[in-house]
This record gives sequence, structure tokens and C-alpha cells, in this order.
Amino acid sequence: MNAELPLRDIHLPGGVSWWPVAPGWWLILVLIIMIAMIIWAVRVNKTRRLLRKQALSELQQIELAYSQHQNSRQLASDCSALLRRVCISRFARTDVAGLTGEAWLQFLNQHHNTAPFKDDIAIALLQAPYQKEFAFNSQSLLSSCRAWLEQLPPPQGVRP
Repeated sequence: MNAELPLRDIHLPGGVSWWPVAPGWWLILVLIIMIAMIIWAVRVNKTRRLLRKQALSELQQIELAYSQHQNSRQLASDCSALLRRVCISRFARTDVAGLTGEAWLQFLNQHHNTAPFKDDIAIALLQAPYQKEFAFNSQSLLSSCRAWLEQLPPPQGVRP
């Protein structure tokens, strides 16, 4: 009686599927996304504050230099250059770099609540750097630049 029984071999169950993912992994994914968003927001805010701080510091240096040399033409030129550099840093270069004259003033006023560059200050900002003698209120120009820089608009375009 040596007959073998027709038994099958032992079958193991299939491997554990990776999908659907356990709830803990979903929680980790949400936390990673939230942390990335917080880091991005902090970085943007820090960059914005740093640009504002540097611009205001440079405006203070321009004001100090003006108190020594009393050259209105140089003051208007320095303020205009500072505003242009800040705008190129903050906004898309293609939107800012080619602006001149009234379009430049409209851009500056459009990105501030109170439109600080109007009337005599606007004319001084546009014409004083290119004329030999041009009388304007230098303190008004400096305060308008300071007001615009203190309320620096949020970033737009490609730069953070």
C-alpha cells in the first residue's frame, strides 16, 4: 500500500498591495505640503522685507548725501534710479524697464494707495535729472519716495 495521496502543495497568499495607502501616509503628505507652503511664504515675506529695508537704507544715504552737496539734480536722479531698481527687482523686468515719462509715473502711482508722485513732484522726478537748474521741494520728493518704498507692493512676475 504504497499509494501516494493526491495532495497539492501549500499556496501562500499574494503580496500586500501598496494601494490604497494607509491614512497615516495621507496625513504625512498633507503635512509635507503644508510645511512647504509655510517655508515658501516665509521666504517671500523675508525677501520682501529685505528689499524694503535695503531700499529705505539707500534712500537714507541719498538724503544724507543731498544734505552735504545740496544738488537737486543729483537728488532727483538718485531717487529716480532707486525707484527704477526697486521696481525691476519687484516686478517683471519687461513690465518696468521700458517705462518713461507719464507711463513711469502712472506705474508708480498705480502701485500705491495715495499716488504720491503727482504735480510738482512728478515733474521734478521726470525733468530735474536732465536740466541744469530745476527748482522743486526736495523734502517732498524724499517723503514721496519714502512713502512709496514703505508700502512696497507684493511681488509680481517671475521674481519672488
